[in-house]
Amino acid sequence: MKRFLSSALIFVLLTVAIPSFAQENDATSENQLVETIGTADINHSESDESSKEESTGFPAISDKPFLIFNEGITYSQVTRLIYQDDYSRSNFVWQNHLIGLSLEAQTVNIKPVDSILRLGLYYPFYYTFNGMKQPPKQAILYAVDLFWGPIFQADMWKYVYINFALGPHFLYQLSDEYHHVELGGGVLLGVELPLARRWTILVNGLASLDYGNFGSNRDIQPYNLVYNYQLELGVRYSKKKPHQYSYLSK
Repeated sequence: MKRFLSSALIFVLLTVAIPSFAQENDATSENQLVETIGTADINHSESDESSKEESTGFPAISDKPFLIFNEGITYSQVTRLIYQDDYSRSNFVWQNHLIGLSLEAQTVNIKPVDSILRLGLYYPFYYTFNGMKQPPKQAILYAVDLFWGPIFQADMWKYVYINFALGPHFLYQLSDEYHHVELGGGVLLGVELPLARRWTILVNGLASLDYGNFGSNRDIQPYNLVYNYQLELGVRYSKKKPHQYSYLSK
């Protein structure tokens, strides 16, 4: 009987003690969890504070925006047409061939999309009318070409980059007869070849369709259609945008 009472007393004590011990362990775990979360929140808050700009209070920009510049040589062919109402006669077609230099400024790390501004300075060296050569009457003739647009880039294994841009196009050309002023839209398509860590070779093509009657020809010789093809071979040297992979690794 005494042995039974002793066993019963031990069982009762264990029944009371085990839940109390478990509750104490749960409370300790909760306190540790709260302390851990509180420490993480504090660290996160400190990290957020340290990543803010002191002058503005906005989050700091890790990838700073900057400009890169491209230079090259370029060729252009400008075609101007006047349609003939008499279908037995061919259309009047003027073609100007120009050669010159190009300069491009391109943004990097501008959100949501980067853009490119292209300037071409040309000298017209060859003229034709309906396929017949037309010698120029003046020696000092020139053209200025402008193109701007948002630029999109894709790459092929980081060894070939493909650029595409679409935007407004402007051309001013001084010819023997007129001051040509043309405005329209253009498309730029090109490739970038990472020659070395800081050197890039560029091959670009630009096509535009323009309204050609803003200049002095608008009353005397208005054109029905004006379009332009341009080819460019350029180079870029940039310390701010080096290549991770290049043909010449050093």
